Amino acid sequence: MRDLRAGGWLALTFLVVICLVSSAAARVGNYLIVSAPDYASSDPLIQFKNFKSLQGLTVRVYTVPTGTTNTAIKNYIMSLWGTPDAPDYILLVGDSDGSTSGAGTIPHFTGGGDKRAPTDLPYGCMDPGDDWYPEVPVGRFPVRNLTQLQAMVDKTMTVESGVFPDPTYVLRAAFLATDDSSAQAEQTHDWVINNYLLPAGFNPIRIYAAQGGNTQMVTNAVNQGCLFVNYFGHSSSSGWWAPSFRQNDVNALSNAGLYGLVFGFSCNTAAFPGSTECFGETWVRAANKGAAAYISASTFIYYGGNAWESSRRLEKYFWASFFEDNIWEVGPAWKAGLYRFLADPYFSNTIKRNMLEMFVLFGDPSLYLPAMPQGPDPTVRVTAPNGGEVWTCNQDYDIRYTARDDLGVTAIDIYLSTDGGATFPYTVASGLPNSGVYRWTVPPRNSSRCRIKVVAYDAEGRTGEDISDGDFTITPFGPRVIYDLPLESNPGWTTEGLWAFGRPTGGGGEYGCPDPTSGHTGLNVYGYNLNGDYENSLPERHLTSTPFDCSGLSGVRLAFWRWLGVEQPTYDRARVRVSNNGISWTTVWENTSQIADGMWVYQELDISSVADHQPSVYLRWTMGPTDSSWRFCGWNIDDIQIIGVPDIMVGDLNCDSAVNAFDIDPFVLALTDPAGYTNAYPACDINLADINGDGVLNAFDIDPFVELLTGG
Repeated sequence: MRDLRAGGWLALTFLVVICLVSSAAARVGNYLIVSAPDYASSDPLIQFKNFKSLQGLTVRVYTVPTGTTNTAIKNYIMSLWGTPDAPDYILLVGDSDGSTSGAGTIPHFTGGGDKRAPTDLPYGCMDPGDDWYPEVPVGRFPVRNLTQLQAMVDKTMTVESGVFPDPTYVLRAAFLATDDSSAQAEQTHDWVINNYLLPAGFNPIRIYAAQGGNTQMVTNAVNQGCLFVNYFGHSSSSGWWAPSFRQNDVNALSNAGLYGLVFGFSCNTAAFPGSTECFGETWVRAANKGAAAYISASTFIYYGGNAWESSRRLEKYFWASFFEDNIWEVGPAWKAGLYRFLADPYFSNTIKRNMLEMFVLFGDPSLYLPAMPQGPDPTVRVTAPNGGEVWTCNQDYDIRYTARDDLGVTAIDIYLSTDGGATFPYTVASGLPNSGVYRWTVPPRNSSRCRIKVVAYDAEGRTGEDISDGDFTITPFGPRVIYDLPLESNPGWTTEGLWAFGRPTGGGGEYGCPDPTSGHTGLNVYGYNLNGDYENSLPERHLTSTPFDCSGLSGVRLAFWRWLGVEQPTYDRARVRVSNNGISWTTVWENTSQIADGMWVYQELDISSVADHQPSVYLRWTMGPTDSSWRFCGWNIDDIQIIGVPDIMVGDLNCDSAVNAFDIDPFVLALTDPAGYTNAYPACDINLADINGDGVLNAFDIDPFVELLTGG
């Protein structure tokens, strides 16, 4: 018989280790580490690689030979693009001394804008030629030795562990504003605070130089613990000017275990090339203090009078990534903020390019910020499909909720938001008891994306609210979003004729309406002729997706936003087709009349007869055939989703239709306290903890459960 002390209980210990990274676990994607030789095989980088792999990311390390140019490194990255190994995150490990690599350095680029900013942006730009629109978020560990690398790795893992000396620090944010009134820094910060921080229950700390804000106030705020520190004003490579905070002040901090993201809209604090340490590098290199990540400019920003406007708007756009888009990974959040900035017609392309090139991310681009506090606190939190970000309106959801005893909850209200917004204007239910199941259909609100929040009341009527993960579980009874493709980057689908991925130009419209000038969200779409109308006498031309695995789904539906112009079907045709083998195709939609969309239109199609329980489902949009006259703008497609009902899975102990690190705690509870599990998860099936299928819940289920979590 197996010795449980050496086998099963060792695996249980492993589960405890997994719990430490559960806040960022169960992630998917390819993570490319581009490392200087001195660090590629070092203990800190191996530790970091294993940590990211345990979360579910596929990690590849590329060791850059000494003397390699920045262009050669980028060519290697681009060789992966369009393949299964295409990176979703890129991390450069090593500081920079120029345009070629050294034993401990990775080269930077010089920006193509007129500011000639030192930049890492081109490493994430995957289109050929002079491309400055990033597809992949890029971060850098700007280290000069293994001690600094270990410090950055330790702080990254601490943030993602979910275990903090003061769990409430994740609801604090410090805002630092210059005393230069022309910057309007205070007004910009106050707008962010009033629109995002306060509605989400954050505690903003205002440190405004014109109102007496000083160095000691900054020190006190950071030592207390802040998830965000946001500076706006003048600075140099050695620190911020007002309120003053310099490199020696960073090195004197004592915020061990309470690290966050520090970012600034100011000059030169991320001027990283060369052996001299810049201010941003001090923040991330300092061990057991400082920041886990730092974002700011590597050269002079636009400042003075109206020139500050670029920073004012970029600050608002970055905060929108967290609180409107619900993106809590630093690199993707920064990229989303940049794309909002790119879509702003106020600025010229010259300003846009310079701003994108000058801002640098020091830190892990996949760094997952803890959106809510961990451990006992007076805040009620929610777990929802896809991290609470995307629900499908007009679908059924099973809201299973049980408040922790220490919260003292006596009543619960539930509210709805549409489009993932930070405000929740619609009441779903009020006065519910402190635990139970509430089945509810998310109503149609002219939106494909909805979100909810829970407000809980104790006996004295005090409330706590939030919209991330924790004590309340929201699970789908009906369909949920399985694949969500916002088309921020090119998925590499097969195109025929003038089908292309990119930004539409607003051309065409010989008949009907012209093309849009951007996507439904972001800039890019898949469209037929991004520069105008479709051709006359056109045979069928297809856009065909790569396959989607729907083997564990039923009731599969295809949803997308369209901007379509096509003449009536007697003359011209537009179709949507589906296949489960890539050979035979089923038409699930075609135009039955003339269509002249002058706005984005949501379309949802039932593809269950072809897609249910199929391992390879292909999507196809077809333009044509057309006759010899009357041209329209044709297809423009964005924000594509595949929606379905996941099959029940062994190991899914929290009933969220996924087997991941969030099932660890309920699995351990099911094995050690079955009655406690039943009370905690009244609508879940405890028999799903019988991983080895022998009809008994015991330690022999531990090893196969670990295999489920780790891909076995």
